Amino acid sequence: MKAILITILASALSLNFAVAVEKEPKGANVTNSDMSADSLLAQADDIFQSRDYQKALTSYLDVVKVAGKEFNYSVESEALSQCARMNLLLGNKEEGRAFLGKAESKVRDSDPYGWSRYLGVRGRFEWQEDDLITARATFDQMYEYCTVNSLWGRAVDAAHMIAIVADDPNEQIEWGKKGIEAAEANEVESWLGPLWNNLAGTYYDIKDFENALECYVKAREYHWRFSGEMGKLFADYHVGMTHRWLGNFDEAKKWLRPVLAWAERLDNHSAIGQACEDLGECEIGTGNKSGGIDLLKRARSEYVKAGFDKSWPELIQNIDKRLTELGG
Repeated sequence: MKAILITILASALSLNFAVAVEKEPKGANVTNSDMSADSLLAQADDIFQSRDYQKALTSYLDVVKVAGKEFNYSVESEALSQCARMNLLLGNKEEGRAFLGKAESKVRDSDPYGWSRYLGVRGRFEWQEDDLITARATFDQMYEYCTVNSLWGRAVDAAHMIAIVADDPNEQIEWGKKGIEAAEANEVESWLGPLWNNLAGTYYDIKDFENALECYVKAREYHWRFSGEMGKLFADYHVGMTHRWLGNFDEAKKWLRPVLAWAERLDNHSAIGQACEDLGECEIGTGNKSGGIDLLKRARSEYVKAGFDKSWPELIQNIDKRLTELGG
């Protein structure tokens, strides 16, 4: 579950909806003061896609100001919702709640763009507060609304989130497949990496590793087309990780060794730890117990450097238990 939680949590919080307006051509003489609220919103969405959340928050605040002057309540409500979401991503939940309240006061359910954006952010707040029943109802509402209004990218986002918040694995699989079908039918290909990844995570959690591997391979195809460096790294990692659980230790090593080298270059302690843990289990599985123990010890050290001893103590406890079992 460890790798799934890290990557799904990040993608579900940060992935954007399809942008509702066309972007204006970029011109050398165009400044923010010359741009409409619609264009500024598209620009802020681009910054959000780059995952610079602090800069995106500043840009969305600019959108709020310009939209207010233009009396463009639709764009203003979208920008206020995104201000709430950026604060949630930045760990400022109470400030985010305040912005969400402002968005609620502005938005109307007769406005497809504003209302769908607001529902997506409201549902994420409910999800992060562990109110999964309410979050599920919100994302159900969002899915139906976006389908009726042909907002396919946002409908896919809603299906993706339903698959995350649903309790029953069969429901998670059903909605994961529904999101994939909608993305494929409406050519929203940038969503297919997270959708296949999420479906793979569900199969992984129920220990259906054959189907998990098939889905992770599909996810990798789209992550390598559309995701940034970390998305590509974890796409490769998940393939190797699942081969390990299938007992394909030599194949797993072929994927995990390059992932480890990549994570080391990035100095990403979480990714280094995960790669070391799985490589360690592969070494143990092929008879190299001492080498495997060394890798597990390194994994523990990297997890501590990543702060998991405080944020995720059970992860450290589990690896300590495993080392005790091995006599390490």
